[in-house]
Amino acid sequence: MTGMNGHNGSNGGKASLRVQWAGIVVTVLLAAGAMTVQWGVVTTKLQQLEKRMDEFIGEARSIRGEYQAMERRVSYLEGKVAGFAATKGGAP
Repeated sequence: MTGMNGHNGSNGGKASLRVQWAGIVVTVLLAAGAMTVQWGVVTTKLQQLEKRMDEFIGEARSIRGEYQAMERRVSYLEGKVAGFAATKGGAP
């Protein structure tokens, strides 16, 4: 009888089965390699994102400090104006 691959005899069937398994093994190895490379790319991108987020956090802290310093100065000036108005007897 003729096998599925068109070869006669049992030896052709075994060789065909080996070729099929070899193809499966090669496919699995290529897929594993591709997933490893993709994992590396994703990890690198996440590290870059983490670095950028740390930079943004640092900038936000710096801006918050500047804003608080400005609020202190404005509050000081408001106190000065209120004190000046109180000594003059008028509204600021």
